[in-house]
Amino acid sequence: MRSYDLNPESAKQAEQGRITETGKYAGTFTRAEAVTSKKSTEGIEFTFRSSNGSDADFLTLWTHNADGKELFGLKVLNALMTCMRVKQIKPAQAQIEKWTDGSKQKVDATVFPDLMNKSIGVLLQKEHYTKNDGSMGSKLNLTGCYEASTEMTASEILNKATKAERLGGMVASLRDKALPLPTASRAPATGNGFDDMDDDIPF
Repeated sequence: MRSYDLNPESAKQAEQGRITETGKYAGTFTRAEAVTSKKSTEGIEFTFRSSNGSDADFLTLWTHNADGKELFGLKVLNALMTCMRVKQIKPAQAQIEKWTDGSKQKVDATVFPDLMNKSIGVLLQKEHYTKNDGSMGSKLNLTGCYEASTEMTASEILNKATKAERLGGMVASLRDKALPLPTASRAPATGNGFDDMDDDIPF
């Protein structure tokens, strides 16, 4: 019968899986990188690491289009800042690890340090899509967030609520996003806990 010696590195690697399913997760952003699309849309791309060590990568919030118009991702970003109790974020240059050409590499990038390595809860939604070759793929979208320590949503924090009540309903309504129908129009996203924000920021 084989005997086994503990390999600490192997033990660590057992936790380094991937988040692939719609759901509620607590953890931190290990990367919050400023990105610009080919069409000059601006945003922030995140790598999220859950408390059990699993990662979700390429979570992108598009905040402004090429004309400077605010996009829905900006509302999500404001909710994240609220749940992290951060009033302002500023870009900075840093060396980070990210997936590039099929492997993790260290690269120089513009990041938002105030969003990184802080406790946060997120709601992730799996979206199915058709790849260029016709096969089906899936990705994760960042659709909601909450303060990990209290499970309060942004609107509850801003409204100075005394207990968390909205998160349960938000989690219950989470569903995978199916392939869009050719003639279907996209309905605006609702129910993400970003409503009723005002200038009375309690932190």
